[in-house]
This record gives sequence, structure tokens and C-alpha cells, in this order.
Amino acid sequence: LVGSEMCIRDRLNAMSMGIKVLYDWLLQSNRPAHVKAGMFVFVVMLVFCFLLLGIDFCKSAIVSLTTTAIAAIVVEYIQKKCGFIFDWLDALATVLLPGLITVFSILVVTL
Repeated sequence: LVGSEMCIRDRLNAMSMGIKVLYDWLLQSNRPAHVKAGMFVFVVMLVFCFLLLGIDFCKSAIVSLTTTAIAAIVVEYIQKKCGFIFDWLDALATVLLPGLITVFSILVVTL
């Protein structure tokens, strides 16, 4: 292989390793359940703010993301009170997709 082909191959290998690390992280613990619950809270709040209250989409997404983050922290706090550890990574998994959606929607609207 020549230099540019090796560079492309190495970049693809690094990307696939990054995807594998993210996938493994999501499968730890009950993180898929946290991702689903986070999306549920986010979508319900987004529908409520945007469709029912008539707030513009970006503001609705920010309110929905904030609500999702508060819900994630409350769930972890309750679990800590029940004798489990407070797991910030579970809270992060809860807000991961809502955060990406919010950032993407703000970028699309502002550009």
C-alpha cells in the first residue's frame, strides 16, 4: 500500500474501534434502558412544548433536554438512596441522544 491508502485504512480502523468502544460502553450495566428512557422523556416533553404549548422547536428541545437531565439525575439519586452507587455514566447515557438531537437542531436552525 502507498502512504495515502495506509492513511485511509488506519482512519477506518480507528473509526471502527471508536464505534466498538461506544457500543461496548452502551451495553454495560442497564445503559440501553437509560437511553430508551431518556428518549421517551425527551420526546414527550418535546411534543408537549412544541405542539401543545407552541414554543419554537429549539427552545422546546432545550427544555426537553433539561428535563431529561433532571430526570436522569433524580433516578440516580433515588438508586443511591436505595443502596446503589450514583452512576454518572448511566445519567450520561440517558441524555446522550437527546443532547445530540438538541445540538443538531440548534445547528440546523442557526445555519
